[in-house]
Parts: sequence; structure tokens; C-alpha cells
Amino acid sequence: MTLFLIVLSASSLAYLAATLFLYNGLKRLNALPPQPHPTLCFSVVIAAHNEEQNIGDCLKSVLGQTIERCRYEVIVVDDRSTDRTGEIARSFLHECPNLSIITITQTPSGISPKKHAVAQGIALARNEIIVFTDADCRVPPTWLEAICECFGPDVGMVQGITNYVYVQGMNKVFFNLQAIDFLSHGVVAAAAIGANFPLNSNANNLAFRKAAFIAVGGYGAARSVVSGDDDLLVQRISKSKAWKIRFMTDFRGAVETLPAPTWKALFEQRKRWGSKTVHYNVRQIFFLSIIFFFYCLLIVCFLSCFYKAALLPVFGYLFLIKLLGEVILMVPGTGLFGKKGLRPFLIPASFIQLPLVVCSVVLGVFGKFGWKGQTFKRTMKSAL
Repeated sequence: MTLFLIVLSASSLAYLAATLFLYNGLKRLNALPPQPHPTLCFSVVIAAHNEEQNIGDCLKSVLGQTIERCRYEVIVVDDRSTDRTGEIARSFLHECPNLSIITITQTPSGISPKKHAVAQGIALARNEIIVFTDADCRVPPTWLEAICECFGPDVGMVQGITNYVYVQGMNKVFFNLQAIDFLSHGVVAAAAIGANFPLNSNANNLAFRKAAFIAVGGYGAARSVVSGDDDLLVQRISKSKAWKIRFMTDFRGAVETLPAPTWKALFEQRKRWGSKTVHYNVRQIFFLSIIFFFYCLLIVCFLSCFYKAALLPVFGYLFLIKLLGEVILMVPGTGLFGKKGLRPFLIPASFIQLPLVVCSVVLGVFGKFGWKGQTFKRTMKSAL
């Protein structure tokens, strides 16, 4: 019992230390002023698999940028779609000379379908800066303009803000709970970049130099990992130490994306995200393990309360520490992302997040998850 309490105390202190480390990273994000580069050119790559309901609105937003059309091209990779995705994308060709479409009918064995698709787009790209977004996203007209101001000569990658947009008819409590959880991933990404210790990323709003991608060998061995076309790439570029990575806090470059429509879809998505964590760099795995271990101990402590009621105050104390860490990080984080309205959902979401994180990581790493109508394990060697 005494040893258990010692472990709990040590883990809670390590958790708070990790949270404070990330908080300091958030405070350092706005250290550099905008650096306009009026001659910088972009290649926007959009991988789309069965996105007939979204690809049209996505392309309208991407093709409506404030910068000159001669400074950017848009490459849609129609990845094995069986619906009207390709047809809808091609309907834009007659009025958009800066649009290209690649059609993929088959993915090579042992390679993640998403990584294969975006790699084809990158190979076709003619411009210096590659920009990712997804087919279910909407970007503002000033998106590329804002990204441009972040690319100093030593910057190799820029991560931007992505928020969920409310879908008419969705239960608002369900939307807000998953929105605050999704936001927490973005806040951690921003904080880690600010701390010069990139952990995770989001391909909904990600830009990088093609030269940096080539210099690190593209996705390398990580191309077999089903997920992680964002996280694993940001870590590879960071590890090279040849480029700086910046987080774009400018709302002119903020992207909106669609939430998961159901609890099941949300869980499958989080399992997919959890599946890639074991492929992170050693330092990143160690850091995230501090938080994960604390979460696991919290669950063990809670379950132990059913057998030893004296542990209930201990669980309550530890959960308050978890909440303290989240408040330290998420209060400024909700301000940074323009989502102060989600703050009332911090506490209820914290109760849901605890089992969600632990289960999604364990089942994502050791089990299966659904994505785009298919079932996968974490690497393509085990894909079904």
C-alpha cells in the first residue's frame, strides 16, 4: 500500500512537470514576427478517398485564395474512390488551370494508403512549399497568405490551427465534448512546437518545404504505419535539426474540419491516432509515457476503490491533479485557438478522456481500428 502511494505521488509530480513544460512552450509561440515572402509558391495536396460529399466545398475554399493564382497549384489525389469524388474534382478543371488530379487505383503492398497517396502528390508538386489539408476541411481565403508569413529561410515546417465546425443536427453536448478533446491534441502540438520538442501534428493544416521532405528520406520506414503522415513527418524533420518548425497562431490561417458523427466513429478515430504512438522517437515516447502512465494509475486507483474504500480520497486527489494540469494547459490553449466557449466542457470531458485515451492507445497499438470503410492494424504488414 505504501509503495503504491509512493508510485502515485511520483507519477502525479511527473505529470505536473510535463504539463508545465508544455505550458512554457505555449508562452513562447509568438516570439517571432511575421516574415512575408511575396515570391514563395505553394503546392496544396489533398488526398481524397470516397469524399463526394466534401470534396466540392473543400476545393471551392482552397481555390479561392487571396494570393495570386500563379503562386499556387492544387493537386487532388483521388485515392481508390468508388463514388463521385474524382468526377466532382474534375468538374473544376475547366475553370481552374492550377488544379491537377491524380487517380490511384491500387496501393502497393506494405505501404499506408494515405502515405502512398500524398507521396504521389508531393512527387508531382512543382513548387517549393507543400501544403496539406483534407477533403473534409474548409480553409479561409487568407490561408496561404498566413502560411507564407511563417516561412523564414530557416523554417522547414509550419503547423496551423484546426478546429471542429458544428454540423447542423448533431447533439451539441456530444459535439462540444469531442471538440474539446480534439482541441487538446492541437494545444499539445502547439505547446510542444513552442518548446522545440515536436510531438504530434495535424495534416488538416500542415505545410513544409519539399526540400526538407526529400532530405529526411520522405516517410522512410514509417510509410508502412497506417496513420502518422503528420506526426511521424514532423518528428523526422525535427530530428534532422536542419530546419526550424513553427506553429501558426494567425487565425487567418485557421482551418475547419468535420467532427466524428457518432461515438463509435470517434472511438475508431482515436484508436487510429493512438496506434502510431509506438512509432514515435524514443524521447517523444518517454515524454508521452509519463502522461499515459499517470492516466493508467488513475484508472487502477479508481477500480481499487471498489475493494478498498480508503483509496477513494486518494483517487479524488489525483483526479484534481489531472484537472489542474489540464486547466494550466487548456485555459490558455482555448484562447490561442479562439475556443474560449469550450471551457465549461473541460471538467466533463476530463472524465471521458481518461478511459478514452487509455483504451484508444492500447486497442490502437494491439488491436484493430476502422478507417474509410476498411479495417486495419497499426502497420500495413497486418492490414486486413
